[in-house]
Amino acid sequence: MQAAAYARWNPLLLAVTLVAVNACGGGGGGGDTSTTTTTGSATTTTATTTSTTLAPVAAVFTLSGVAASGAPLLGATVKVVDAIGAPVNFMDATGALVSSGTTSPADGAYRLVLATSSPKVPLFIQVVGTDAAGNQVVLHSLLQTTTLPLIANVTPATNAVVAQVLGTDPKNVFVNAISNASSIALLGNAASVTSASDLVKSIIKTNLTDGKITDSKKLDFFQDAAFSANKGGLDAALEGLRIQIVKDASGKELLQFSNKFNLPSATEVSIDLATAKAELAKTTGGSVAKAIISTLKATTSPTSSLANLGVLDDLSIALNKLIAQGATTAEFQSSAMLATYVSHNGRSKSELADKLASYAENNYQLSKLQVAGCADNPLAAKGCVKVLVTALVTDKAGQRVEVFSDAATYSKSTTPNWVLVGNGLAAGFAVYPVAYASYGLDGVLKGGTAANPGYGVQVVIVPPAGDYASRIVQIPSGYSIPFAYCDLNTLCVKTSPTADPVASGELQDMLPQQLSVGTLGNLDSLAGAKYLVSQTGSTVITPAYLPAEVSRDLGNAPFPMLNGLAAKPLTKADITAGAGLSLSWEDWAAANPNMRMFLVRTMVSNASSYLYSDAELPLASGKGIKVPALAIPASFVPTRYQVWLGAQDSLGRRYYSQFVGTP
Repeated sequence: MQAAAYARWNPLLLAVTLVAVNACGGGGGGGDTSTTTTTGSATTTTATTTSTTLAPVAAVFTLSGVAASGAPLLGATVKVVDAIGAPVNFMDATGALVSSGTTSPADGAYRLVLATSSPKVPLFIQVVGTDAAGNQVVLHSLLQTTTLPLIANVTPATNAVVAQVLGTDPKNVFVNAISNASSIALLGNAASVTSASDLVKSIIKTNLTDGKITDSKKLDFFQDAAFSANKGGLDAALEGLRIQIVKDASGKELLQFSNKFNLPSATEVSIDLATAKAELAKTTGGSVAKAIISTLKATTSPTSSLANLGVLDDLSIALNKLIAQGATTAEFQSSAMLATYVSHNGRSKSELADKLASYAENNYQLSKLQVAGCADNPLAAKGCVKVLVTALVTDKAGQRVEVFSDAATYSKSTTPNWVLVGNGLAAGFAVYPVAYASYGLDGVLKGGTAANPGYGVQVVIVPPAGDYASRIVQIPSGYSIPFAYCDLNTLCVKTSPTADPVASGELQDMLPQQLSVGTLGNLDSLAGAKYLVSQTGSTVITPAYLPAEVSRDLGNAPFPMLNGLAAKPLTKADITAGAGLSLSWEDWAAANPNMRMFLVRTMVSNASSYLYSDAELPLASGKGIKVPALAIPASFVPTRYQVWLGAQDSLGRRYYSQFVGTP
C-alpha cells in the first residue's frame, strides 16, 4: 500500500494518539528472510522448520494432543525439549528428521512421531500460534512419562500449572532451554504438578461446574484423551476465563485469573509465581495456596452465558455454509443470522452483508468462534447478552487472511440459536498501552531527549465513512481531549481549539498537548482504565477499556528490532530503493514468541507532506518481509527517511520502533 500526504491509513497501524511520554533504553538490522510452514490433514500434521540430512531413527513413540485457548490454535508451531533442554526431533511422513510440527488447521490437534526410542522425560512442550482474535499466543505443557499413550494437551490451564512449577513465565525457560535444564527437571516432579493442578482447579471451580465437569478430581489437564476445543467441559470453562502472566510494578511475575466477561482490570485471583515455586519445592509443610496474594481465592463465572456456549459454533457453521454456496449480499442481509443486527463499531447491516458476500466471492471460510468478552454497555453484573466473538478468516489454501469480529446473542427461536447483532456502537473506539523508541538507521537509540523511549496510551477512533464529526475523549484522570478529522480514516487529536489537526505521518504529531502539564496519570495507565468518547453535540457515550497496564519498564521493553543493523546500517537509498526494501527481524522474533508484528512501513517526508509504503503482513508471526517500493515524484525532495515497526503482545500492549535518518 502506498499513499501521498494525508492518505487514509489503516486504523490499527500508526494512526495513534499518545496520552504521555517518558524516558529510557533499547537496542539491533536488515536483510531478507522467508518462513514457510506446511499443514496436513484435519486431525494431524507435521511441519519442517529445520530439516537435517541425518539418517532417520526408528520411531517408537508418538506424542499427540490438542492445543487450544478456548477456540483451537490452528496451524500453530509445536516444539519440544527434553529433560536437559535439548531439542527433540520428529519424523515427518517421508521419514526425514524435523525440529517442529504444526497443529491441525481444522481442530488444533497435533501428532508428532518422536525420532528416538528413549526420550529423556520430562518433555517440555511449547505451542506458538495465532488465536481466533489474531493475537499471538504462547502456551506450554509437559509429559512426565513414556507410558503409552503419550498425550499432552496444551491450554491456558496447562500453562498455568507449568508456570507455578517453574516459578516464572514458561517462555522465559523455553527460550534458553539448555541453560535452564535444572528448572525443566522440576516438571518431572509428579507431586508438584498435581499440587499446582489442584490449585488451578480450586481457583476455577465455578467455571468447571458451569462447564458440566461434575468431578474435577478426575480431570487431567494434560493427558485427557477426550479433550477437544468444542466449547464443552474444560473448553467451555476456558472460553469464559482470562488466564495471563504479567509483571507488577516491582517486576514480580504474577499468574492472574479472571472472568473474561468482566473488565480487564477485574483480576480476581493472583498468584506470586516465585512463591508458588518455593512452596512446591518444600518436602514438608509446603502449600502452593500460600502463593495466592489476592483477596479472592476463586474466579466468578458467566454462568448464564456458558449455558448456551456449546452451540455457539453452529453460527460459524451456518455462515460457512452460506459462504460456500456463494450467497449474495442480499441473501446474507435477509438471513435470520442478521435479522436483528444493528451496527458494530459503525459497520451497518448492509456493510456486514457485503463483507460476508466478499468472503463467498473469494471462497473464504471462518474458523470456530472464540469468545472475546462482553459487548453489553454497561457491563452486566451477571451474564452477558451480547457476546463479543472473533474468528480467523482463511482462504482455500488454509492461509489466514484476516480476523472477523462482531457481537452475537443467543436466541431460542432461531436456527442457529446464536445470531449476529453487533455491539450497537456508531464508531470504532479502542485504546492500547503503548511504548515507543526512536533509533538511528544504525539501530542506536537516539539521544538528546527525555522522551525516548516513551510510553502512553494509543487512542483509535474510526468513524463510519463520510462521518466528519469531531469527538471528545474523556480520560480517567478527568481530562477531556478533542479529536477531529485529519484526512485519515482515524481521527487525530486537536492541538488547537480553532484549527483542525493536520497529519504529518509522525507518531509525535498526535501527542495531546493538553497533557503537557504532567505525565500519564496512574488512573489513565492501569489495566481496565475506562476511556469515554462522545460525538460533539451528542450525549451518546461509548466506553473503551485499556486491556493491560502501560509498561514503564522501558529499559527491558521488547521494542521490535531489525537484524544486523550494527554491521550493515540502513541507508536512505535502501528506504527509497526502486525494488523495495527487504527487512528481517528473526532474532527479535525468536526472543519474543508472544508478539506479532502488525506494522512494517517505510516513509519519507518533506517540509509539508509525506509518502509511505506498508508491507502486507500475514496474521501468522513472520520473521521478515519485503516492503513495496516508494514512488517518489521528481518534485518531492525528502528531508526525513524512516522505517517503522509495530508489534503487539498477547495482552494487547503495543511497541513501536522508529528508525530515522536525515540527508
